[in-house]
Amino acid sequence: MVREVVNKVLVILFLLLVTACGDIGTLIGDLAGGDVGGSGQCGGAGETGGCIRIESIVPEFDGKNTSNVDSVQDTCNLFEMRTATTPIAPKYEVYKDHSAKLTISNRPLPGVQPTDISDVTLEKYAITYRVNRCPAGGNCPPISELFVAPGETMVIPSNGSITVILPLVPIATRMAYVGLGGTDSHKPSYTATYSFTGTDSFRHPVSVVGSTEFTIGNYDRCAEG
Repeated sequence: MVREVVNKVLVILFLLLVTACGDIGTLIGDLAGGDVGGSGQCGGAGETGGCIRIESIVPEFDGKNTSNVDSVQDTCNLFEMRTATTPIAPKYEVYKDHSAKLTISNRPLPGVQPTDISDVTLEKYAITYRVNRCPAGGNCPPISELFVAPGETMVIPSNGSITVILPLVPIATRMAYVGLGGTDSHKPSYTATYSFTGTDSFRHPVSVVGSTEFTIGNYDRCAEG
């Protein structure tokens, strides 16, 4: 009898937690230790009935999956230029924005039917950076937050997902890092956190956050060109 009463109390407390949070995914994520493998926790608002989640963040550059961000554009044929008897045109490394491929899902919370949740529209996002590991002797300046002005929206269908390619470390951010004296040989590690906000079809606010790690420094990409 006592065990049955205790079990009923535990069930009621659990249901109260779920109702108050409106986000069982966050609760489970917290208990499991937070973000795993660059993915985010379950986001959204209690009114949506849906779990908006960043399933994965895959850093990529020039069509290749890599989290190594090149901070300096090298001259690939510098030796030939120095030893040439006649002038040779310089050939440079590929140098453009370092991007990331994000997969974001919109699934129903436990107990909610897939037909009861709506599409979600993400309207803006920001990327914040923090130093994760700074090698001894390295200079690891703070990287300014990147705000992306509202423009093209991202619509995640109910009980579906989308995959988008977004900036991870744009050229301007890398140039600012170098301008602040960021080390290029020690290759420190940073964490980039994406924060999205938007609404569902009923104008209820939703939000979702996810993080990934990258290293930054002078990488030799001449052989890849």
